Amino acid sequence: MADSLRRSIGELKFVVAGSYVMDCFVRTPQLPVWGSEYEVRSVRTSPGGKALNQAVALARLGAQVTAVGVVGDDGCGRDILAVLQREGVDAGGVERRESVSTAVCVCLVSDAGESAILWRIDDDVAVTPGTVRQGAAAIAQADAVLLTFEMPPESIRQAIMTASDQRTSVIVQPAPVLCDRATGRAMPWDRVDLLVPNEAEARALLDGRDSEIPADRLAGALARQLSVPKIAVTLGASGCVFHAEGRDHAYPAPEIVAVDTTGAGDAFVATFAAHLTSGATDEDAVNAAQSAAARAVQRSGGHESMPSY
Repeated sequence: MADSLRRSIGELKFVVAGSYVMDCFVRTPQLPVWGSEYEVRSVRTSPGGKALNQAVALARLGAQVTAVGVVGDDGCGRDILAVLQREGVDAGGVERRESVSTAVCVCLVSDAGESAILWRIDDDVAVTPGTVRQGAAAIAQADAVLLTFEMPPESIRQAIMTASDQRTSVIVQPAPVLCDRATGRAMPWDRVDLLVPNEAEARALLDGRDSEIPADRLAGALARQLSVPKIAVTLGASGCVFHAEGRDHAYPAPEIVAVDTTGAGDAFVATFAAHLTSGATDEDAVNAAQSAAARAVQRSGGHESMPSY
């Protein structure tokens, strides 16, 4: 896109819709297997979840960010709202429900930097279609909406349709994989502008014909099946493949030593979304996103590891 059409990221408005949770980080010598027993290195809690991490990443880039989601009326919920406020995120769209507990997710991190997530969002603290509708005014004013699959399917669908109806760009990270994969494939993908799955999430969205194709062809296969115009499939240390205008482009990842991979995908999605929305070229947006992800994995934690600028 011509420089004359580019906008400063600081001029952009984003809504990040999803589950705002408390992360419990458990540092272990290695990721445990069933029947194993370890003395862990450390245990700590910190506000997190994909939505919060992405909101923080966007705010640190200088964008104007509104959070839409749910927390409980407890200490965890108050801590989450405090982090959003401290990071400059507008938490006016976060519903605070009385007499319920904020969701807690367990993040296991090994000495090698590998991570595994244990999560559950109870119905009483889940994002509902009504939560999304309450955020409709912010969505209408936004340049783009970022959302994940940490919401019930009906809420994901509501967020996509609400943003699309307002001609707000829709950016989806389909994580975690829905239990009913057919439900994931049945989302209104024709209303989505950008899809950013990792390899496992990409395969979960494909039907049986393409589910076993090589990783470097996943983005093109998703484009054919879902008709999303732009798709970036992240492949960890192997980089990513970006599909647009009928062509696949492979980008190698920077060579780094990972400390904690927990927030890598969130740093990538937020940075990629910000640069694309600002009018950057696809290549520049991918390079910026991969650089942000590389910086994130060299620090421990979720929102704490989002790059600062």
